[in-house]
Amino acid sequence: MASFCCRATTLVLVCSCLLLLLQEASGAPRCDKHDQEAPKNCRYGTTLDWCKNGVCAKGPGETCGGYRWSEGKCGEGTFCSCGICGGCSPFDGKCGPTSIC
Repeated sequence: MASFCCRATTLVLVCSCLLLLLQEASGAPRCDKHDQEAPKNCRYGTTLDWCKNGVCAKGPGETCGGYRWSEGKCGEGTFCSCGICGGCSPFDGKCGPTSIC
């Protein structure tokens, strides 16, 4: 009887994990391209998007964040807070707001 309970518990856990994975995968954006190189002339450096494509990073005062970083990621020396890149960029010395939501 104890082995039946153990098997049933294991089956329930496996099914739950599979359902969670399917739910997460269905919410993920579809990618037409993967692993593309970043442009060479990015003002604030480069970063990777959701599909692992190289993209230009955002700078101080520019929008960032969003669902799966749809609005972009901040470059080196900056951080995303309240949807705006804050901190100071080592590329041009420009600084953005440093408020935290």
